[in-house]
Amino acid sequence: MQANSKNIWTPFTLDHLLSKHKITEARTLVLLLIWVVLIAVSMISVYLMTPESFAAGSIDQRVIYKYFMLYPPLIIGTLLLFWFGFEWGFIPVFLATFIIAFATDIEFYWAILFAFAFVLGLGIYALAFFCVPVDKSLRDFKSFGFFVVISFVAALASSLGSFIWSFAHDMPVTHAMTLWKGWWTGVLFQSILIVAPLLILITPTIDKIKRRWYVPPVRNEVTMKWIYGAILSVTAVLALFIIGANSLGLQIVDGIAATLPPGSTGLLIHATESFQIITWISIGLLLVLGLGGIHLVGTWNKQLTEEVEIKTNELKESRNELKESLQEKERLLDGIHQRMKNNLTVILALLELQVKQGGKKEIENLLRDSHSRLRSLALVHETMYQTKTVDSMNLKTYTIKLANRLHQSRRYKTNSVDTTIHANDIYIDSDRAMPFAMIINELIVNAYVHAFDDEMTGVIQILIDKNMDKYIIEVKDNGIGLPYNLEDLEKKNLGLKLVKILAKQMHGNFSIVNRKKSYFRVTIPSKAPAKKVITERKAPVEESDTVTISS
Repeated sequence: MQANSKNIWTPFTLDHLLSKHKITEARTLVLLLIWVVLIAVSMISVYLMTPESFAAGSIDQRVIYKYFMLYPPLIIGTLLLFWFGFEWGFIPVFLATFIIAFATDIEFYWAILFAFAFVLGLGIYALAFFCVPVDKSLRDFKSFGFFVVISFVAALASSLGSFIWSFAHDMPVTHAMTLWKGWWTGVLFQSILIVAPLLILITPTIDKIKRRWYVPPVRNEVTMKWIYGAILSVTAVLALFIIGANSLGLQIVDGIAATLPPGSTGLLIHATESFQIITWISIGLLLVLGLGGIHLVGTWNKQLTEEVEIKTNELKESRNELKESLQEKERLLDGIHQRMKNNLTVILALLELQVKQGGKKEIENLLRDSHSRLRSLALVHETMYQTKTVDSMNLKTYTIKLANRLHQSRRYKTNSVDTTIHANDIYIDSDRAMPFAMIINELIVNAYVHAFDDEMTGVIQILIDKNMDKYIIEVKDNGIGLPYNLEDLEKKNLGLKLVKILAKQMHGNFSIVNRKKSYFRVTIPSKAPAKKVITERKAPVEESDTVTISS
């Protein structure tokens, strides 16, 4: 059975109330005052409602049913148990039952034992609803059915008090059985017809009030010590009832024997001895069952603990092996990225040396373009290495790094240029990271090299975005625009031609949005065809972040 954790029975103990709220607080005083009033109502109601025929030993079946089907102390106690906790319901039920017993001239110690009859029923409720997580408001079929079953057990347990009452008032056996039947059936019907509807209707409201005005308690887990204590408590109480009933029975037999002729007491004594043997056998069986239950629960718990430990150790070993394997793969990947970066760095250094050697202008430009492209590829490995991403690259992070590097390398060779980047945290799979990186590099380098006259203050704007089904790259500037013979220049210049080739390879599209202001757009499908694309991870950014790189 499963229930919402808010609806599971969680005792709101007096100790919890006084530990979380000062006794001088208004909410604490109000709750305690209501409790005291309910205790008083329970005590007064049972005193006024108990028929005089009970004390006289005159039993009427209809009176018994009527009395136990509307027994206010038990109604109040059961509701308080479900809404707050065992001690809240225990005290009014115990005091009210003790008063009625003491007022009808039952001896003090038997009155105490009699008062525990209804308390035993409350204890069964508490034990059952604490161990089984069902809805205490009984608003589903399973929880209501569970309540009916436990109510039946609790009614039978509390009806043991009928035997003490019968013996204490010297009732005939027929009257005792009538009292017993009326007792447990009346209590059962009261639970189903009165207590259950009140729990269904009022429990949600009580819970809201408790959550609003009081610190909610934390539900403790059912421990083995708690189970052992519950079993021992129930066993001890049942044993006390059996011993008490036996003692009262012997007193009645002794009184009857004193009135019989001397010759007829032998059979009575023999019957009494047989009754005592049965009583002690019952007590012995009860103790054996209680201790056996503890042993079985302990054995079951031990076996379960061992199995859990074995499974836990296996999981730990598997987790450690998986962790070591993952760490090894991470180290391998880091090593690959680092070696690739180092190798490309060496190549870049060699190209830089070659450029410084001087020579023809065309060769120098060719070397410089190759240097820029290799640097963009090296930056891909650097970005993935630093961000610890294996299967994807953050386009925003890469573009900012690339723009910074290009800006630093060209700020002494051109006039002042500001670069503005609008981008979200967009991830692209590692297979397409390289061509994507080269496209961005070619478009930015093209703007730096061809867009501005020597006296212009340049502005380059870069947009990296993603809509439902495609990535978008836009690069535009405020420069001199594109020449009319662009197609002829492309035959000599690899830059824009390379952008077209790479875009086509990724099933994308390259277009010139505005020739007068060098406005380029590249769109690429967000899902790579013919290959499984790694699930994209996107940061929770509602609007594009903007980064400006100024001279």
